[in-house]
Amino acid sequence: MKRFIIPLIMLWATLLFAAHYEIHLSWDEFEGECNGFVSGSIGKDFGFLNGVSSGTALDGKLVSLGEGMSSQAMQVFQISADEGYFTLWIKDKFADQDMNADPGLIARSKPVVTVFKNGHIMQTIPIPAGQGLACKVLTLDADEGEIDTEIKYYPKSRLIVGRVVSALTGEPLDGAQVVKIDNIQSQKTFVTDETGIFLFDADLGEHTISCGKEGFIGMTVKTRMGLDETPREVICALSPEIKEFRIVVTWGSRPADLDAHLTGPFPEGGQFHIWYRHKVLIGGRDFLDRDDTSGYGPETITIYKPAVGNYSYSVFDYSNRSKKRSKKLSRSGATVYVYGKNKLLASFEIPTNQKGNCWHVFHIDENHEIIPENRVDFISNEQSIQ
Repeated sequence: MKRFIIPLIMLWATLLFAAHYEIHLSWDEFEGECNGFVSGSIGKDFGFLNGVSSGTALDGKLVSLGEGMSSQAMQVFQISADEGYFTLWIKDKFADQDMNADPGLIARSKPVVTVFKNGHIMQTIPIPAGQGLACKVLTLDADEGEIDTEIKYYPKSRLIVGRVVSALTGEPLDGAQVVKIDNIQSQKTFVTDETGIFLFDADLGEHTISCGKEGFIGMTVKTRMGLDETPREVICALSPEIKEFRIVVTWGSRPADLDAHLTGPFPEGGQFHIWYRHKVLIGGRDFLDRDDTSGYGPETITIYKPAVGNYSYSVFDYSNRSKKRSKKLSRSGATVYVYGKNKLLASFEIPTNQKGNCWHVFHIDENHEIIPENRVDFISNEQSIQ
């Protein structure tokens, strides 16, 4: 019996002294029926709850009181944690049953979200007009005690939405062919228009997305539709065919500003360090093709005139540059693609659940071999990145 008492005491103590958050969702029920949905992750553990039913997840750290169980709101979620990330979505309550697939319903019902911490209001968020059966509202960073409001409507749940763009310009690519293959090898094809956007319905499981266009190097990305069934976003940044090294980084909507850094040798001797604040002409060309400050990328560097020596490539989280404990870079979904000889030479996915603002991705040695590093740490000054 004693062996059960100590773990229970530790759990009660954790819940008692951890920060306590509440997310209240209310709406005009004469205009529509909404359903809140919170997905959360603490370390490698993941859980989710909807607001209609009462329940618990993540060892009791995430709780739904169930609809109508609070006098202050239609639905209430409680979070007792000093770590982890929790995202609130609003869905049309009946859309998944095809009873009322009305993309204007959520907006007409005028939802309001209020977030409390330890009994005090942190933020009140009225949801603006928009079209879609699913709406992302916010992410709560319990590590930092911060709310990131990111209101985005999507056509539906269980959806993969993406865009094909040029790695050099960031402009959408018309006429790109996108092929999706799921885990039972079922295949669907989409051809982009001038927006570059593609959409696929997605069942649970892993999906492989392949993008291609004449004159560009094709690429493949993977994404997974999880049990939370919230929309997944994909960006395919296609590089025009090239023989030299071209390095492209893409990521999700957050952080807004990631910066690519490249150090290496000048052809005439000496070392350079290129990033958005220090552009260097080498052989008359700027190696930094594109800087991005609004999420997703691409941010692109091309070594137009390779020299003998070692190159090193890193990605720096400028948005959270002063936060030693931040895991936002590690949660960004950043992926680096290295091209050359008119093909993809290597790709790297950022390590997850790591603290730090700098991802040291790889270096290229004197033999032009790509050597992985793939580690995250904290850098106090981006000028010192090597």
